[in-house]
Amino acid sequence: MNQREKDWVIKVQMVQLQSENPRLDDYYYQEYYQKLERKQADEELLGRKSRLESPKLVTPYIQKAETYESVVRIEGSLGQVAVSTCFGPRRAIDAVPHGTQEQDTAIYNQKLQVLYRIEKMFLQLLKLEENQKNMLAKPHFYELQSKQLEKIYQALRTDDQDNSEEAANGFLQILSVRKGKVLVARLLLLLPRDQAVHLVLSITSHLPFLIRRDTADQALHMLFKPLGKCISLLAFNELLQGLQGLMVLQPGSQERPITVVLQNQFGISLLYSLLSHGEHLFSLNCSLEKHSRSDLAIWTNMVVLIAWEISHMSAASLAEPLIVPSNLLSLFCRYVDKQIVQQLEARM
Repeated sequence: MNQREKDWVIKVQMVQLQSENPRLDDYYYQEYYQKLERKQADEELLGRKSRLESPKLVTPYIQKAETYESVVRIEGSLGQVAVSTCFGPRRAIDAVPHGTQEQDTAIYNQKLQVLYRIEKMFLQLLKLEENQKNMLAKPHFYELQSKQLEKIYQALRTDDQDNSEEAANGFLQILSVRKGKVLVARLLLLLPRDQAVHLVLSITSHLPFLIRRDTADQALHMLFKPLGKCISLLAFNELLQGLQGLMVLQPGSQERPITVVLQNQFGISLLYSLLSHGEHLFSLNCSLEKHSRSDLAIWTNMVVLIAWEISHMSAASLAEPLIVPSNLLSLFCRYVDKQIVQQLEARM
């Protein structure tokens, strides 16, 4: 190849890297480069080595081609003919719907719709996080952040669905995808308390279903830390609601939910966190005085039932939790006899 041909090939390849918003289009590289710069700055402060400028990919500005329709639709055909140019080869496998909502529902299957929703919300979340870095000092930042979070939350929770059961199913479908779990984990740390608690209770009430859907990915553990922070905000009645969600047998299921939870690492870790928070609330006597005797009776019955379940399960079938709270044994000691406590201690 002569130099002119080489330059042409390089130009075609560089066009693919051109971006008007590199942090959005090339998020991972931008994050990597920022971490690299911070690391080198720290090393310079410690005097380990002199400051050297890191090599950074710089692309020339090239006028982008006008937008075009990447998919040619032929009436009556079984498939779609995809076309592309050197300015956008990946448009040929673009999964973003191009038609109206009614056409999308008819053409794209349910899984593709879920993936599209996740991508759409993820872009909104990245935009929100970008605004946090760039607009933190501006007076209207918190109002703008609140509106953006509300928009993402409503899309995550309902997606224009009027039926609460359908909304819950849509939320569960998002959590059935690995990237959906990442989205929810990052979003939980940003949402206001009431909205975060609502998502926590939705997760606990459908935890056995989520555990079964997570068999292949094994990615539920990434939700544990964000959920733990949200659990620490639960009031006593909300805590009871979360625990009751782990006890109710779901329609069409023959296996007891508590058994499924105890046999899964994420499930048992989340259960222990709920019990630990309940023990913490119980230790604050003033916080429970305002609650009715019926609530305290429900709490007692659930603690006894969980202790009985753990003590009667074999150590091999009981999952190893991510963390065992230090106040868990003291909780069980208050409600069960010494023999069961010894069995619990051997398993925990």
